[in-house]
Amino acid sequence: MIGGDKRSIIFGDSSADAALEEELYSGKIGDDRSLLRRAEDLGACCQISDEREKVWQKGDVLVGEVAEISLTTQRRRRIYLTRGAYLLVEVNGQEAVVKGKGRSGWVVLGNRFAQKLAHDSIRDAGARPDQTVIEKVLMLAGTRTASVSRDFTVLNLNSNPSDHGQSDPEARVEKAFAEDCRELGWSLCAPQ
Repeated sequence: MIGGDKRSIIFGDSSADAALEEELYSGKIGDDRSLLRRAEDLGACCQISDEREKVWQKGDVLVGEVAEISLTTQRRRRIYLTRGAYLLVEVNGQEAVVKGKGRSGWVVLGNRFAQKLAHDSIRDAGARPDQTVIEKVLMLAGTRTASVSRDFTVLNLNSNPSDHGQSDPEARVEKAFAEDCRELGWSLCAPQ
């Protein structure tokens, strides 16, 4: 299962933009009105959109992505997951590096404030994260920080992997990642 909001914020490269970004991602700015007011106070420039799908399904693999984009930087963190395996990748420019992989568990991508909120909410739920818990986390984040939209998507794999004739979950996530490398022109670098 995977969930993601739809907020995309592009910052300029001035020190005012960096200051605004730091305040936003630390949880100091709670809503859109406050974000716009603070940007004006600092003389910062940011573009806000709530139309970016951050999670999608690629065959029998779910994919999620968070991105840091400025006028000079493009960095992405992407997760590929299926029942029994995940692959965490960081893409800097056109260079992709596998940062982690595993068989089970849960991973939260996003800024520090959103990650802490998600971890605390999941811990407080006292159960394994399910669709209801993920939806509650995304709804709560959307009301507590301007860095997360109130609109979100939650996806769940409904079919059994053996239905597709592929029982190796690690091979499925690695194949989806390799396809993206070819399609997007990413070169795979050694883990750092």
